Amino acid sequence: MASLLWRDTSKNISAIMERLPVNYALDFDVPKDIEDGYITINRKNFTYHVVISGVMPYSPETEAIAKKKSGLKSIITIEKVEKIEPLSVMEFRAGGKTLETIANFEVGERQVTEIREKYGENLSEDVQNVLDDAKAMGFTIPESVAEEIARRRQEWGEKTYRNILKRIGEEIGNELIDPYEAVGIIAAQSIGEPGTQMTMRTFHFAGVREMNVTLGLPRLIEIVDARRIPSTPSMTIYLKPEYETNDEVVMDVVKRLENTSISDVADIITDIGELTVTVRPDPRKTKDRLIEMEDIMNAINRIKGITVMEDSGQIIIKPQQESFKKLYLLQEQIKGLTIKGINGIKRAIARVEGKEHRWVIYTQGSNLKEVLEVDEVDPTRTYTNDIVEIANVLGIEAARNAILNEALRTLQEQGLNVDVRHLMLVADMMTFSGSVRAVGRTGISGRKSSVLARAAFEITTKHLLRAGVMGEVDKLAGVAENIIVGQPITLGTGAVDIIYKGYPKTKK
Repeated sequence: MASLLWRDTSKNISAIMERLPVNYALDFDVPKDIEDGYITINRKNFTYHVVISGVMPYSPETEAIAKKKSGLKSIITIEKVEKIEPLSVMEFRAGGKTLETIANFEVGERQVTEIREKYGENLSEDVQNVLDDAKAMGFTIPESVAEEIARRRQEWGEKTYRNILKRIGEEIGNELIDPYEAVGIIAAQSIGEPGTQMTMRTFHFAGVREMNVTLGLPRLIEIVDARRIPSTPSMTIYLKPEYETNDEVVMDVVKRLENTSISDVADIITDIGELTVTVRPDPRKTKDRLIEMEDIMNAINRIKGITVMEDSGQIIIKPQQESFKKLYLLQEQIKGLTIKGINGIKRAIARVEGKEHRWVIYTQGSNLKEVLEVDEVDPTRTYTNDIVEIANVLGIEAARNAILNEALRTLQEQGLNVDVRHLMLVADMMTFSGSVRAVGRTGISGRKSSVLARAAFEITTKHLLRAGVMGEVDKLAGVAENIIVGQPITLGTGAVDIIYKGYPKTKK
């Protein structure tokens, strides 16, 4: 349902709220089917929601609060105004595009994502029968597995179906962890030993200068250290199905994504005698970055207090207030002036993949939030290797999956096979607190409840001194602390206490 979106002042909003219900005259032709609206004060976030009961053409005879003194076109009847939590303007679309700001008025629809459970109570009878058969055999299976089995049950026949279910039960039994198994130690050994065979290398995109992706051991260290910024941040951007085979749209998206400054495509020459800055575009670089002279001129014209002249394929800029200081500041401003693109995306290339001629865009640099706001980008498939950014934009569950997928892919690229459950344990430990924590003294190891376990990892004297000052107590519940004091660890056979009381003595 379409809503009326507009920018207003705190004074007008207060006047409306004091006189509800009230007629409000606007300098905009409001469609007659509008039933609600949102008001912004700062152009970026809506802070008020209004219920509109009627729309009529403006008439001076109708009593109403006026938004402006002139140019009034419509009157809306406002029944209710409620203050809401700040709602981003970007959650609305108008004219087929996501809004970025509200200058005056817009009629737009809120983009609502419907989340439905894939399984839950809506299981088909065939899938439910498979789940019941598995439960009768003494084990449970995921709904996704049951769905696949139900789909192929008729093809297999009843005897093969029963044998497969029995085999699945046996495999599940073999894979179960024994009570008090030392899963942390086994996971550390299972990841650490293959890690010694990993190489220290980077992947280079053929034909693209300075576009690399870190692989191998350095990448695995980045993942477990939860680095704020990876050494080579990159994105894999997929377009929506209706755009991914359109060459023109793909090239346009690449041009809009890639952050390009003047210094990337032109030589900047400062003439102290004439007090001018000359921008001389490099034809090879401008062609490589899909930049036209008009794009450079538009960027320079955004600077205030300058005179711009175009002469023989170069741009001459002169500060209106002539001084060496102004000239120096102008030179620095022009060097970093963005012509186009998204901040953080240094390079973007498009490649055709598969037989269906589908384009995929790869970037050097990452900015997931802004890339997802590009209308042509498919938000369900687009991916970045920056785990902390995923956590900030999509949440901690997405970050947990990203840690698992990145670690698994890094090991598989080296030809190393590690049970996925070990990597799942690491991902869970790094994210269970609600934020991404490193496996180190600043993260998981540094926040253990045991003083001796923290001291055994790094900076021994600091932890022991602090514990002594604070009067901390170590209950010796973990592995490292029991080994330090020479006690059996509470894992495996050490987790069970057996006390032999003996037989009571009988009187003779």
